[in-house]
Amino acid sequence: MDINIIRYIFMFNLMVSLLLVLSIGLFESHLPALIKRSILYGKFGLKTPHLIATKFEVPKRWFRHYYILSAPLMTITLCLILRIYLYNVDVPQIVFTVLNTLLGASRKSLISAEDTILVIVICNIHCWKRLYETCYVNIFSDQKMNILIYIVGLAHYIGLTLSILGESQGFVRGSYGNVLLNKITMVKLVCALICIWSSYMQLKTNFILAKLRKNIHGDIVSLEYKIPSGGLFKYVSSPLQLCEILIYTMLSAILWQASTYHYVTFWVIANQVYCAYITHQWYHKTFKNYPKERKILIPFIL
Repeated sequence: MDINIIRYIFMFNLMVSLLLVLSIGLFESHLPALIKRSILYGKFGLKTPHLIATKFEVPKRWFRHYYILSAPLMTITLCLILRIYLYNVDVPQIVFTVLNTLLGASRKSLISAEDTILVIVICNIHCWKRLYETCYVNIFSDQKMNILIYIVGLAHYIGLTLSILGESQGFVRGSYGNVLLNKITMVKLVCALICIWSSYMQLKTNFILAKLRKNIHGDIVSLEYKIPSGGLFKYVSSPLQLCEILIYTMLSAILWQASTYHYVTFWVIANQVYCAYITHQWYHKTFKNYPKERKILIPFIL
């Protein structure tokens, strides 16, 4: 059966995210402790342990594993596509087999070679930057997260890579990848710059958050949560989520002819909106002096 498994996975993730938004927004007080502890983690998580839920939890600091996996994966992918596009090397049979299995044998060549290169270069910059952040900037507490959330995060980057390759020229039988750099429009270059700017702003935001837990000498003195300020925190409670949405939306703009990739963007937007909403609610519940003019996600609007 010719099924695009990757697309259905991200559609499922999207629906789960939307369900979480509704559940937390409307029925949080009525949800069983097991469910709340499974879907909420970090500063949102329940403080009291749960006999069953704790057996399926891993440290939140394992977030760095996402980038230990994705950063080298993106570099390997970049080397593969450059070798194929620039030196006319045949795509390895195992790559065809994986793509046909997970995206279907009837998939079409919708993404040009130059767009594939541009997007994978952006993903390399972003993932290696995120690896640096999670290893050397972020200060993780001892909070835990459900192992399903951890697995979904790992699968996300694999699915992201395959959704791009699976519809790229040269990676569909009968198609050929000819790199024509003059086909990269000014609009796509602007989208690429917005991606890089957003990734940089994430780095700046993480430095602000890390500084809250350090003294003037740079030593970690606390793992408590405090009200952040400066940077994009002047405008919104969730700069990290805002930047993540911008990155994936701009990638969708570059890959506008793609089919499967846009489901990745839909899922990311839903997930990040959910995270931004509960973050904003948590700040207001926890800190009575939290800035009232600060919006949830969109500066000056929402």
